[in-house]
Amino acid sequence: MKINMQDKVKSTLMKYPNTKDCDPYLLYYIWESELKDINLAYSLNIDNIPLTTFLRLWKDKKISHPSAIMRARRKVQEKYPETRGDVWKQRHSKQIEVQKQLGYRV
Repeated sequence: MKINMQDKVKSTLMKYPNTKDCDPYLLYYIWESELKDINLAYSLNIDNIPLTTFLRLWKDKKISHPSAIMRARRKVQEKYPETRGDVWKQRHSKQIEVQKQLGYRV
């Protein structure tokens, strides 16, 4: 059964709180999980996988594209407040001020 990207991202955000404000950490944990799920003749460890192997897996769509992961994170954080980090809260607290500066009627 293939897991939906938003479900995978939500699970990772809840399990690793430092991923709520840091896309590189989120990518790391998602890819680490995906590499564990890939059943190859040798063990893949994200900390020592050769770059060429990693890029080949990405090209062959065995691991997720970074933009798909980050797009899913934005959607998950929009829908589920418990997945939001401090950066999200700071950015959205300035939303009305920025809208006024841009000339929008608020």
